[in-house]
Amino acid sequence: MSAGTGAGGLTVVGNTNLDIMVSGVTQLPEPGTEALVPDIRIRLGGSAGNLALRCAGLGQETTLISRVGNDASTALVRSELQLPHLLPLLVTDPLLPSGVTVAVEAPGRDRAFISSLGAMSALEADDVPDDAVAARCLVLAGYFLLPKLRGTALEGLFTRARAAGALTVLDTGWPTEGWTAEVRAEVRSVLRCVDVFLPNEDELAGLTGIDDPRTAALELAAATGTLVVAKLGPHGAGVALPSGEWTHSPAQPVEAVDSTGAGDGFNAAFLICLAKGSDPADALKAAVRYATELVATAPEARSAVRLPDVVSL
Repeated sequence: MSAGTGAGGLTVVGNTNLDIMVSGVTQLPEPGTEALVPDIRIRLGGSAGNLALRCAGLGQETTLISRVGNDASTALVRSELQLPHLLPLLVTDPLLPSGVTVAVEAPGRDRAFISSLGAMSALEADDVPDDAVAARCLVLAGYFLLPKLRGTALEGLFTRARAAGALTVLDTGWPTEGWTAEVRAEVRSVLRCVDVFLPNEDELAGLTGIDDPRTAALELAAATGTLVVAKLGPHGAGVALPSGEWTHSPAQPVEAVDSTGAGDGFNAAFLICLAKGSDPADALKAAVRYATELVATAPEARSAVRLPDVVSL
């Protein structure tokens, strides 16, 4: 079915790969030995892939553009993307394999990731066709994992999108080289072409050097002219406007079942609400409520979680 293109659709550009989720790893085994873990699962991953899946799952016509290899893992990626409302435009690289991420998790500690970029490292602006650019929103997700779409390359793509009437959206993730002075300057330069920026509070602090997310978001919005949406985990989220206004939406306390994918779910809900005409404050409320319910829901039951009535779908 058709999806994503046209004034009402969303186009997501970025990293799509397989995630190998290894649970219950407290330490790596010694060389030459083997360790057993409770569970290893394979699923679709990548900020762009997860965002596109969540948008399509909420009924939003969505186009996903990523670069993959011609190998066995690509068949699994393609099969995971066969969903209503989703049009995957996967560019096959003849030389590079598909990217893969190994995620290691255990109770009481943050997840750690080991990634091979593979074909994602070759994704470039020319891979995004004109009809996909002319969407309601053009989102770039996984910025730091896409070396050919960093800096001026992304500025060119977003300038092209704005000329076609699209809202430009950026979700950077965490830089593998850290928040150096050069990385901060690069992102601030790119934000001149960004309408909506979607950092979490750690990324916001890393970019600005300011620990308080409200202060950091307001400073960044004023300096760049970008609407900054700060994801604050169990504390909800906030929106900073370039005019100096700050709106905070708290999250209701819930018993967390699995926080994986909550940020992508928040992004999807917020952008869908904007695309359908909600103002940022209402979109924020809906996105926080939706992401909170995701956290309280087992992954296999999340397809039943819908957007709240703040916005009419």
